[in-house]
Amino acid sequence: MKTRLILRVLGLALLLSVVAASCKKEARPEKEQVLAGSSSKSTSSVYAIAPVETPQTVAIDTFVIVNRKSGKMLHVVGAGTSNGTNVAQYGGTGETYQFWALTATSGGYYKITGVHSGKALDAAGTADSANVQIYSYWGGNNQQWTFVSLPGGFYRIENRASGKVLEVSGSSSSNFANVHQMAWNGGENQQWALVPTAYNGQLTWQWTSTANVPADALTRITTAMNDACARYNRGANWAARTITVEYNTGVATADAVVSGHIRFGANSAYQKVRTAMHELGHCYGVGQTSAWSSLSSGGPYSGSNGLATIRAFETPTTGISTGGGHFWPYGLNYDSEWSETNAYRHVKIIRAMDLDGVY
Repeated sequence: MKTRLILRVLGLALLLSVVAASCKKEARPEKEQVLAGSSSKSTSSVYAIAPVETPQTVAIDTFVIVNRKSGKMLHVVGAGTSNGTNVAQYGGTGETYQFWALTATSGGYYKITGVHSGKALDAAGTADSANVQIYSYWGGNNQQWTFVSLPGGFYRIENRASGKVLEVSGSSSSNFANVHQMAWNGGENQQWALVPTAYNGQLTWQWTSTANVPADALTRITTAMNDACARYNRGANWAARTITVEYNTGVATADAVVSGHIRFGANSAYQKVRTAMHELGHCYGVGQTSAWSSLSSGGPYSGSNGLATIRAFETPTTGISTGGGHFWPYGLNYDSEWSETNAYRHVKIIRAMDLDGVY
């Protein structure tokens, strides 16, 4: 029994040392991205909103509107603001052109206003397949919608002028698939959930000591960690947890362990939010735990929540690749991967992996 225990402890120590070393070197995975349509351990289609999102009850508030079948968001194409700009579906980006404010009109109907444009959701006619767009609000019935409750926290969104409902054309799960109106037939492509534009996570951090931290590094790392934690907290309802941070000149770049400790080295190129978010992923088990090893054994990630989430962003068969204790896409492994959308999706993927039991 003692021999088995010693071997298990040694094995865990070896795993953690390998992960820390790979972060220090920022070792490049064999592939940098998963192409649309590529497979993972599970290639079955996932048609539902991502499990990291929480359906809300209709109210005078601002929401993201998510299609039940595809898991994609109601999206203003090109972030346009002009009258007649088309509305389609697209994977979540966290940007305001996917945010919609509900304002009561009369008789249980609502004006649905795009936060980015200030324009109303508008049906361009009363016929089946009439297009849906944004347009300056003038109070027409074609700009008013009611939310009819369905099982599971979903709604059909019905136009006041036509009596027809908001629908993703052709039951598509593709990004940029058009959204129009159609007579209600009960299809999942005609069902929508309202989810929060931001969550209220309780993740915090603190320095172990600032005594030997140069002033410029102190500023950069503090800014990076504040930003990273804020993004994590907006993206998910993390339970209360405090990450500790250390400045260590013996670290080439940065590294982290699942116990919740991050070390930043002296290289200023890594004292930034992208690095901080990447290391927070390790604090939530990426590359660190036996559950991670089990779900990433052989390369592709197999956790159902992680797969459902990335497929809501991409396609019903997109996978998550892993290697060297890291994952991609959305692992924020390199500066070349940074964008506001990628940062938003990174948090959602980490949260989904957390739901898979990685942390």
